[in-house]
Amino acid sequence: MAYAWQARHGLTGAQYQTEFDRLVAQGYRLIDINGYSVNGIERYAAIWEQSPGPDWQARHGLTAIEHQQLFSTLTVEGYRPVIVSGYESGGSAHYASLWQRINGAAWIARHGITAAELQAEYDALTPQGFHPIDICGYTVAGQTRFAAIWDNSPIEGWVARHGLTAAEYQSQFDYWVNQGYTLWRVSGYEVGGVDYYAAIWLKGPTITWQARHGLSATGYQSEFDALLHRGFRPVKVNGYSLQGQARFAAIWHNPYFSDGDLTFINNTVNTFMTNYRIPGASLALTNQGRLVFAQSFGLADRSTNEAVTINHRFRIASISKPITAAAVFRLIESGLLNLGDRVFGTGNILGTRYGTTPYGAGITQITVQNLLEHTSGWATAQDPMFGHFDLDQDGLIDWMLDNEALTHVPGATFEYLNFGYCVLGRVIEAVSGLPYATYVQQQILTPCGINNMEIAGDTLAARRPNEVVYYAQGTPGPYTIRVSRMDAHGGWIATPKDLLRFLVRVDGFPSKVDILSPASITTMFTPTTAVTPSGDPVGYAKGWVTNALGNHWHDGDLPGTAGILVSTSGRFGWAVLVNSRDDGRLNAMRADLDNLMWAIVRTIPSWPDYDLFNN
Repeated sequence: MAYAWQARHGLTGAQYQTEFDRLVAQGYRLIDINGYSVNGIERYAAIWEQSPGPDWQARHGLTAIEHQQLFSTLTVEGYRPVIVSGYESGGSAHYASLWQRINGAAWIARHGITAAELQAEYDALTPQGFHPIDICGYTVAGQTRFAAIWDNSPIEGWVARHGLTAAEYQSQFDYWVNQGYTLWRVSGYEVGGVDYYAAIWLKGPTITWQARHGLSATGYQSEFDALLHRGFRPVKVNGYSLQGQARFAAIWHNPYFSDGDLTFINNTVNTFMTNYRIPGASLALTNQGRLVFAQSFGLADRSTNEAVTINHRFRIASISKPITAAAVFRLIESGLLNLGDRVFGTGNILGTRYGTTPYGAGITQITVQNLLEHTSGWATAQDPMFGHFDLDQDGLIDWMLDNEALTHVPGATFEYLNFGYCVLGRVIEAVSGLPYATYVQQQILTPCGINNMEIAGDTLAARRPNEVVYYAQGTPGPYTIRVSRMDAHGGWIATPKDLLRFLVRVDGFPSKVDILSPASITTMFTPTTAVTPSGDPVGYAKGWVTNALGNHWHDGDLPGTAGILVSTSGRFGWAVLVNSRDDGRLNAMRADLDNLMWAIVRTIPSWPDYDLFNN
């Protein structure tokens, strides 16, 4: 069973005590404690769990004498040590420890022993049926010391090693994992500016787990965040010093997903990336409005070998349209706009600000609803958004009104048109009195808890912080187009997680409070009555594609990027973003991008009940 948990690292003694008191008062129990020292300053890493268990006691900051006295006191009361962590503070050994009042197998504990003494204990205790359950390596005044605990409970098999260099530890790790062993404990320690490791592997129950070592504080936090979003939780964290910097080794378990589940996700995404030559990808998934999974793949920047993280931002292309649609409905709810309001011409929203009057036939009949539904009357082939890069938005609208007559009567025929959403951006500005991006950020994104979305830059030099690099597979290239000019129809950058923060607040489901009224959401998801030029019905609504099953989505792609945002009637939601586009096989890529997450949710039978939006 999975329990609520909390983990901390890099805490001072006072900070640790504060967290300890706060969490224990909330019903958490300590399950892991590690003391370590960096530049002579003690730090603590700890894990708490809100679970039933035996009576327990914990101490930290004890000298060797105080630690020994604790043995005398707690053992009489029926406690036994389950974790002992040694570290240097003020030039002498100090200890943090966790004790539990449990009956069971005989046990033996040692602290402050040398490597030779540790090996002697192994040699003496192993024939008696004892095996190690905890190990900690540390140095005091440059001398290596160990603390260890053994018991003689039945066990299928075990392996313990100490004094391993990083390379030796990795070699042993790979070997024993391949033999079916699980890493139980790992402890890093510094000797002469070199990191060494002690570890215990157990042969036992099959669990889904991961381990890392040699991580900087930043690297550890990055791994922590990445694994957290894939269902992993830390069960053992070991901090240590290396050349004056904190380093971490840690073990995570996954109570939610099997190795088979995670392998299927990896294989499904990596197959897609290989097939379409995608350097990097990121995805996130919600269930019942809760963020339950997120993972990144591949490279954000090939030139630096920078890996994609779940916090990298991508151009989202036409997934911008649902965001613009939500902004329009926000204005409608504010009483500032109506779907039937006309856009161009005297007395209308944009008046005669653009183009040359008198306008061509039908121009003054175009409504806000027509623009939302791609039924303005212009044909897809007339879309100017991927040309005329010498013109800004105003200049482009001027040109369109003066040079492209309507092909259809407004409202009668559906033809997908990015330009219509460019005009909607100007409608939002005219009605709200704010720049398009500012209005969206204030009225749509911020209420959804999003503070990290913005309009993309056009060039590689204008790449935003934590934004991926885009890779061309055709012409034009990703940095030769005016993405910033595409603001309302295709200009935003976002993470998949942030797209889902938006999605769950406009999906009409009760799990999260929507930022739009039920009536607005119903209208937004109602398909147009217009038909294609060949007379076929379409499922496009107002900024969203819909179907009879009650699913809503929008995909999008530009040179160098592609993505999709989906809300299903079964209350799954997902977003997938990638940093390249296979222009030679674009239709196939779009279809496979759509199918990718459907394959995953149809294969994995259950998803966690937590909500990573709250972390």
